[in-house]
Amino acid sequence: QTQLERGQISLALLSPENTPPDLHARVLYHERYVCVLRQGHPAATGRKLTLEQFCTLDHALGSYEGGGFHGVTDEALEKLGRRRNVTVSVKSFLILPDILRASDMVAILPSRLVAGQDGLVVSEPPLDVPGFTNTAVWHARTHNDPAHRWLRELLVRSCAETQAC
Repeated sequence: QTQLERGQISLALLSPENTPPDLHARVLYHERYVCVLRQGHPAATGRKLTLEQFCTLDHALGSYEGGGFHGVTDEALEKLGRRRNVTVSVKSFLILPDILRASDMVAILPSRLVAGQDGLVVSEPPLDVPGFTNTAVWHARTHNDPAHRWLRELLVRSCAETQAC
């Protein structure tokens, strides 16, 4: 919020929960999580993984803080009295598809991240993992600026048309 107020950044992508009420915001998309393995993975049999299989595999995790080995999937597992073995944690979700292609790990990833990517098997997770909403946020100072309005509309259109945001 401070960076938006100071004009250091013009637009931020946040979740609604993290969006201060005094900033302008527009929902870009609602995201769901999917279960991802490499093609040829021993557990990629064409059937959805069972919860038991899922918990016995090694997992890769994206953690914005870096080094975090606990996420939304772990919270969902705890409600079921289950645990998983997270063996790799990276700061960027973008590297996880490459890690999966080169290993026998599994990951729960945003569906838009892996849509259409080669070498991966994507299925529904064997448990309910809550998704998230991504929102574009900006300061009132730029709200009526024509160039900023154009950028926001381009972002909204791109997310709606390609579902690749």
